[in-house]
Amino acid sequence: MNTSSKPRVLVLGAGFGGLELTSLLSETFGDGIDVTLIDKSDAFVFGFSKLDVMFGHRTADAVRLPYSNYAKPGVHLLRQTVTAIDPERRRVTTDGGVHEADFLVVALGADYDFDATPGLADTNEFYTVAGAERLRDVLPTFTKGRALVGVCGAPYKCPPAPSECALMLHDYLVKRGVREACEINFVLPLPSPVPPSP
Repeated sequence: MNTSSKPRVLVLGAGFGGLELTSLLSETFGDGIDVTLIDKSDAFVFGFSKLDVMFGHRTADAVRLPYSNYAKPGVHLLRQTVTAIDPERRRVTTDGGVHEADFLVVALGADYDFDATPGLADTNEFYTVAGAERLRDVLPTFTKGRALVGVCGAPYKCPPAPSECALMLHDYLVKRGVREACEINFVLPLPSPVPPSP
């Protein structure tokens, strides 16, 4: 039960959606509302930054943006992992306790299910920071053969990323002088890369 006169807003997930919403709430309502933002991580990484890590342009630490640097005034930032959501009661259980709200916003994003496509778990990927770091270490050993940049199905996160990866890989191999010995294949389940809106 809310004994405060301030509406309590609980936002789960500090990705683009959660950060944007809490910023807007802070700027619009100031201290007139109680806003809590919960995320299991302590930092945000833009999707395009993972390509910078993969190709050795930046380190993983350099692309981490700590949430504490971006949380707006009046937003209570909690680093906790959500374990249960009761949408009817607007109650959330985390590894740090139970939180109740007048308004509950779920913006947790999506996780990858590498096991959904047989064999995918055994390949290299650049959609996670850890995967980008592994590829950063593998790429210098790639001097000839075939590279496949593929998407297993739609929808998928960051639609431009596979196209950007293929183009950046081309430039990377040209710069190293091995492009002629390498083939880049691009597989996408859409009629065109990053289809434009009608």
